[in-house]
Amino acid sequence: MTVPRFAIPIPAEPQNPSSELIISSAVQSPIIDAVPHAVGHSREAKFEARIAVLLEGIGDAFYALDAEWRFTYINRAAQDYFGVPARDMLGRVIWDVFPQSEGTELRRCYEAVAATGVPATFESEAVGVPGRYLELRVFPYDDGLGISFRDWTELRRAAEDLQESQARLSSLTDNVPACMVYQISDAMDYRDRKVLYMSKTCERLNGIPAEAVQADLSLLYKLVLPQYHAPMMAKEIEAVRDRKPFDMEFEMRHGKTGEIRWHRLVVTPRQLANGSYVWDGLQIDITDHKRAEEHLRLLINELNHRVKNTLATVQSLAAQSFSRPDSPIDDHLMAARSAFEARLFALARAHDVLTRENWEGANLSDVLGEACAPYRANAVERARIEIGGTDLRVSPQMALSLSMTLHELFTNALKYGALSNAAGKIRISWASRIAETGTRLIMRWEERGGPRVEPPARTGFGSRLIQKGLARELNGSAQIAYEPEGVVCTIDVPLDPPVS
Repeated sequence: MTVPRFAIPIPAEPQNPSSELIISSAVQSPIIDAVPHAVGHSREAKFEARIAVLLEGIGDAFYALDAEWRFTYINRAAQDYFGVPARDMLGRVIWDVFPQSEGTELRRCYEAVAATGVPATFESEAVGVPGRYLELRVFPYDDGLGISFRDWTELRRAAEDLQESQARLSSLTDNVPACMVYQISDAMDYRDRKVLYMSKTCERLNGIPAEAVQADLSLLYKLVLPQYHAPMMAKEIEAVRDRKPFDMEFEMRHGKTGEIRWHRLVVTPRQLANGSYVWDGLQIDITDHKRAEEHLRLLINELNHRVKNTLATVQSLAAQSFSRPDSPIDDHLMAARSAFEARLFALARAHDVLTRENWEGANLSDVLGEACAPYRANAVERARIEIGGTDLRVSPQMALSLSMTLHELFTNALKYGALSNAAGKIRISWASRIAETGTRLIMRWEERGGPRVEPPARTGFGSRLIQKGLARELNGSAQIAYEPEGVVCTIDVPLDPPVS
């Protein structure tokens, strides 16, 4: 708008300096009327310009319609979205520009806002751009309507994918028969935590609906048997304080049937993108597993009992076999009988170690400790036999073979070597070594301080058992060196199971 300008003649030197400047009423009246009008138009133009800048900079697409549904303004974002320049739409009726809007929900919403003057926010498929979805805000504006919108097609698809993913996850967690999945909010005070998610299996496992537990988590804790309350509370408080996982087994009573069953709780903290934490929990019914363990323990104990009875029977048979009726037992038979019984006892001790481990293997230190026990009965004897090495797990077969090998070495040391006098000592050391064929156990038996050693004229049963037995049973080797200072035996056997 062009603001008119008015020239006001003012004399350079007034004839009467003391008199005030007087403007005639004929000139004064148009000036007084025109200036406020011009200023008003100028302010309105500046305001509209600022509004236009805002509408261009808001990021969302925006257009305005007058009372006759004609486009009066379209910002750049709306032009880009529709792919039509403003000059082709301004002044035209929106329903003529987009005739396909006839009968759509979008048009009904526009007409409702125009009729009621009540703003509305809704989502709709785009009319001008098929296959796209818009989030629209429609409101009264300058005697018509203002419409701002944004394309949220990708967000909608992501939300649908997320919803579908959550539905699949819920379906999975709700139908796992022996497992309950849950999620708890984080809080430094253990009592302030809230259940964010609880799978439907809660009711099947615990007898309480998931919704009830979400409202009151203590309903589950009340089912836990009293002897587990304090340990569970201590573990959970420590986990929350230190942000670390915890794993616990306990017994709890079913809320409906009253049956006492074993459960395992595995809870892990997880940090979210905003830096906060949630706790992912898994409750598993392990009753069948516990019962199977107990049954296996009973079977192993029964097996061990029968093995001991069998060894006792073999010992009895040996005693009778080595004795001659109506004849005195000579020294040779007595020595053979004693050696045989000692080997039976060594075998029985190895069985005891494996029984304690349910025959799943054993710690090498336990195997060696049991094998050395008869020769380290007091402090003096313990000082003579040094044992040292990194603890390793060995298979049942290796535990038995090493026990018998050590028995033969101790027997020889007691008769001829370091244990045959008061000054001798024995050192047993071991370590693992990585080789091309896998991890191997290297064990060294070393005697010092005993009588001077001379190589034997012939190989006895014990030496054959050590050297050939380890090769046959463990696919390993044993080298016995009869050094003058004392016997040295080096054992090299694979720790890794053979590849079939």
